[in-house]
Amino acid sequence: MTTEKRRRREPWPVILAAALCAMIGASVGFYRVAADHPDPLVVQDAYAAGRAYSERVRAERHAEALGWHIELEAEPEPGRAEVWVALRDGTGARLAADRVVVRRERPAEGGLDADVPLAPGPEGWAGAVELPRPGRWYLVVRAERGADAAERTFALFAP
Repeated sequence: MTTEKRRRREPWPVILAAALCAMIGASVGFYRVAADHPDPLVVQDAYAAGRAYSERVRAERHAEALGWHIELEAEPEPGRAEVWVALRDGTGARLAADRVVVRRERPAEGGLDADVPLAPGPEGWAGAVELPRPGRWYLVVRAERGADAAERTFALFAP
């Protein structure tokens, strides 16, 4: 009489192999998503961008010390935005500026930043800023008066 011994199978090797296959599948899926949606560099030179940011903060603090305030009104349209800028002192009186420039910046995409000078008008400075793509934009307004300058950043959503 022969008795056959049943061989017992351990579940752990199968569970470990299934977990490894799931991790590999998830990694391949994340890789495919990342490869299909690459993010371009927003800035080419991080050092220069850091220095420009420091300069911007310094200009904002200097404008606060002078009591200057920049006001911006914008009417976004598809492909562009009409902007009006006014420079005011601490009491709210309008100040004359020598030069006003709007820098458009695209936070999600590099290569679309540009400076747009504004033209003086009876109520301040005005102009059209081209916005090549719909979505979120930053408008950095820089107003210069003599050796002093003030900057302020505004967020804008273009349709």
